[in-house]
Amino acid sequence: MPFVSRAEEQTTEFQASLFYPAQLHPADYSIDDGLRLNFIYGVNENVRGIDIGIVNKANGDAGGFELGMVNEVRMNFQGAQIGLIANVTRHSCQGFQAGVYNDTEEDMRGLQLGIVNHAGSLNGIQIGILNFNDDTKYLGFFPFINAAF
Repeated sequence: MPFVSRAEEQTTEFQASLFYPAQLHPADYSIDDGLRLNFIYGVNENVRGIDIGIVNKANGDAGGFELGMVNEVRMNFQGAQIGLIANVTRHSCQGFQAGVYNDTEEDMRGLQLGIVNHAGSLNGIQIGILNFNDDTKYLGFFPFINAAF
């Protein structure tokens, strides 16, 4: 997944943070094909690669593998998110989300596996106790398994 690059954007292949802003690189850095370790809470612009921590936040796009208590992506996500509590993608998600609460505010393409799943528009499958799809062409709510293609 290519990132939108700006002339002033800075990238690194490794980031470690105790909590934001106590991290090796500032939040406006992007992690490109690398590893980010967030011991408590980390924030960066874009993250592509492996993202592990308690709270993982990308202000832009993210792609690859995220493992944490809470994963938040402000733009688009492509890959697999495993959040013990929540996965939240503000725009679109293409891939897999597993957690207690999974939310893709716009277009979800793939699989959501959790207790509560929400998608602005679903092109895939939701497996959970409560499954919500805001797209009015399909059922807005369906328990246990919800699918739309």
